[in-house]
Amino acid sequence: MNTSNRRVPLDQRKRTETSCDKCKSRKQKCDRLPGQDECRYCQRQGIVCATTQVRKKRIYGSVEGLGTRLSLLESLVKGLLPEADLSSVDEMRALGRSLGIPLPASDESGLDTTKNSNKQDEEITLPDQQGQDQYIGPASSFYFHLNLRGLFGPEATKGLSRFIMFGRNAADTKYEAYAVERRNTLEYGQESSPESFVSLGQPPSHTYNSPSAGLPDIDQHTLDSLVVAFFDHIHADFPVLHEASFREEYETWSLNPSGVDRAWLCSLLCVLILARRVAPHIRISEEQEEKWWCRVQALLPSVVFMTSMPAVQALMLSALHLHNNYHRDACWTLTGAAVRIAFAIGIHRDGVKAKQTPVNRELRKRLWWSLYGFEQIQVSSHDRPSAIENSACSVGCPRASILGMGEHSPPEHGMWSNRLVVILGQACRISKTCTSTNSDDTYLGPLSPAAGILRDLTRWKQSLPAHLTLESIDSSPPSFQRPLLLLHSQYHYTVSLISRSALFSRATILNDNSTELLPPSLLSLSDTCIESGRTLAQLQKKLDSLGKFNAVTWWDIYYNFSGALILVLDIICTVMQSGAAAASESRELLRQAADLALQHSQNPLMPGTIHKWATVVVEIGYMTEQF
Repeated sequence: MNTSNRRVPLDQRKRTETSCDKCKSRKQKCDRLPGQDECRYCQRQGIVCATTQVRKKRIYGSVEGLGTRLSLLESLVKGLLPEADLSSVDEMRALGRSLGIPLPASDESGLDTTKNSNKQDEEITLPDQQGQDQYIGPASSFYFHLNLRGLFGPEATKGLSRFIMFGRNAADTKYEAYAVERRNTLEYGQESSPESFVSLGQPPSHTYNSPSAGLPDIDQHTLDSLVVAFFDHIHADFPVLHEASFREEYETWSLNPSGVDRAWLCSLLCVLILARRVAPHIRISEEQEEKWWCRVQALLPSVVFMTSMPAVQALMLSALHLHNNYHRDACWTLTGAAVRIAFAIGIHRDGVKAKQTPVNRELRKRLWWSLYGFEQIQVSSHDRPSAIENSACSVGCPRASILGMGEHSPPEHGMWSNRLVVILGQACRISKTCTSTNSDDTYLGPLSPAAGILRDLTRWKQSLPAHLTLESIDSSPPSFQRPLLLLHSQYHYTVSLISRSALFSRATILNDNSTELLPPSLLSLSDTCIESGRTLAQLQKKLDSLGKFNAVTWWDIYYNFSGALILVLDIICTVMQSGAAAASESRELLRQAADLALQHSQNPLMPGTIHKWATVVVEIGYMTEQF
């Protein structure tokens, strides 16, 4: 270009070839004359003029073009390595090293959007029902619900400063009541024995071997029926045990209660406790459940110190019961212990060779994936760090035919569900970059971490075999319908998790100024969230219409709760932009979600945590009707 045609002559151009560190930090022009080692500012201040920071690299080309190229590259990698984690630079470098691929040098000055922003909102802890402070992350379901209610005014959040789902100490009242009962029994004429006294602390195995000991009203037939109910209604959702092996051990225990493994006995007691919820025709009192749980509490201290598969199974079943009964903090702790024991016995690695039967090898795989999924949904709900590092795990999909699970779920269901669990874990790791305070393209555009996760989810859905799609549900066998609906619920929950902060930002902006022009990236991501929120609510309604909605032991109500929160924000945005009449579809879906929650909350067997979620759905449904 002819220098005479320049708009700004060369001697007056403001751009500097290389700026010193001091001028960069002050964000000012570094005025350095040709041939001089120091700039004018450093000369005047009498400081060393040094240039050590790497010059910022400029990206040429449109964001859309780069996004398309990135999407194609991701598709190529995912086609070769379906389980590859591309959610962060560190994960991609770890993947490259594991494959022996030469990588470019790390650019420390580059933007790593997976790291916490310096402008992140101040994080606080919340008191639980014990008065103890608990950390709940800013991307948690609790804060999302709290912020959503804040859009209706300060009165809507009144009384929500305490996290009631972290209840009182799970080891206090019930165990104390049982200990008092035991002491009273000893005081009134029963001969004292070493076994009796030890039973108040850590009992020997024979003291607690029979859950029906001293309880003549619980006969063997009732216990048998509860075991059947567990495997009929809970096992497929939470495949922790191997039914054939468990039943064999159960029959042995029925004939000879002595010498049973404590971890197995702990699992049996949890099976009975959980099965009580799904077998209303079997009358088991709350007092009986409390006595069984007290025995579980007495066994848990010894189970935690075991390094075996039965210990992992017992901890997971105990954690599920605690989770459902206002003890999500204790559930979190036991789940973490189960993860550590799983690491210790190597079930997170396929390469670990041990003298095991084919059934046991497949059971290890399935137990790992059940534990992984159970931990990740807690991580997503609490926004806490996971105990599981995906790059350290290498577990294939278990063979359902060997485990006898073929009749409970369609072919390949486990493989596609496991892939979804991995994507959920990736979504949880980047959730802090998707807070409502971040509304620029760095966090919402095609190059953002959220967009990368959504591309993974889109590829997952597009690659599903025909027999696992939503369209195949009505023609599937009845036993396959619930697993399929839960699989797609898990998918839409993950989509909404990664995109709901964009929808909240949209609602907040419109609530302040309904005429403000919204960024296209924010609109696109929030529309994706709305679509998944609606589908999530519809899937729970479908489950209920088929008579397969589980409101007493699994995540069905939580999915209904998550979908309802999205619907509320959708209604707020639609009313602000287009008027009340335009929100009729989402209002109807929210009304159905509230009716579903209200209907099942009448069940006296619904545990506390699940009942609270159901109550919230009914409350926000009523609040939105007034909007």
